[in-house]
Amino acid sequence: MTDSLIQKKELLAASVVLDYLQQHPDFFQHYPDLLPQLRLPHQQRGTVSLVERQLELQREKIHVLEEDITRLMSVARQNEHIFIALNALHIAIHQATSFKQLTAALQQFADTMPLVKHCRLLGLENGQQDLAPYELLLSRRLQQQSVYLGRLNKEEQQGIFPAKVHSVALLRIDHANEPLAILAFGSEQDEHFQPGMDVLFLSHLVTLLALVLPPYVKS
Repeated sequence: MTDSLIQKKELLAASVVLDYLQQHPDFFQHYPDLLPQLRLPHQQRGTVSLVERQLELQREKIHVLEEDITRLMSVARQNEHIFIALNALHIAIHQATSFKQLTAALQQFADTMPLVKHCRLLGLENGQQDLAPYELLLSRRLQQQSVYLGRLNKEEQQGIFPAKVHSVALLRIDHANEPLAILAFGSEQDEHFQPGMDVLFLSHLVTLLALVLPPYVKS
């Protein structure tokens, strides 16, 4: 018998065994003594029994699930922290009686955020509106969206944040369908703000500021 015929015969036998086991998943329940005799290749330990391999796979699945649970709990804690800080900002903004107090409330909110070191309300200086220096940001980063998360190049970041800021969150605040200001948060961590992150809380902040900022803007 040629090698080719032997190989075809072995493949056919394997296919028959595979089909049978798929049709009879309870096979090893009827022949439990066979399980310890089955051996599987293992990269670290040479060969292991089928039972050992099944246990190892279960442990790997449990480990992945534990990591997922840990990650979800971390996200939940972060969201809770942001929610509490945002509520405090609501109160501080409504209690503010001057533009200085309003911007101080925004800075205090930024200070409560982990890894956020900088906060600026661009386009409004003492209530006087001037967005001309930030047209580049509006056209490149905020033309199609009200929130931008990620990095800025040197030209865009110049005059806004120091070079040690490596990721930003930009919020376009509109009034009467026109840009009113840009709220900018800066982090010194490369990946703290990145595209694809959830923007639910930031979008809420955009809506809030669109309501409270106009009365402070000088004509």
